[in-house]
Amino acid sequence: MFDIGIQEIVLIFVIALLVYGPKDLPELGRKVGRYLAMFKRMVNDVKRQMDSELYEYTDPIKKEMEKINRETLEAASKFRPDITPEKPADEKPAGGIPPAETQGAVPETKPAEHPGDEKAHGK
Repeated sequence: MFDIGIQEIVLIFVIALLVYGPKDLPELGRKVGRYLAMFKRMVNDVKRQMDSELYEYTDPIKKEMEKINRETLEAASKFRPDITPEKPADEKPAGGIPPAETQGAVPETKPAEHPGDEKAHGK
């Protein structure tokens, strides 16, 4: 985080020992620990609040975008039957894993036909 090595820590400890003395050093360590913990809690609270605010604004936008996309695909499928609307995000399997009946199945593919294929195959 601060990129402090052992040498820097020892130097800070020696300076603190000289300035505060051996009697007050444990109390100073406790105070520093308390303030660091309080600072860390405050940073985590701010981060959590920022994340919740961001989610509050982006979640409705995502849902609206998915709805518009679904409606567009449904309208397009009326004119072109080869276009099929996707299922909503909540109906898709978790983790992007296909259903069991499609696992391991290899889709059948046709070789692409190009204008020069007749000459290459002797047709």
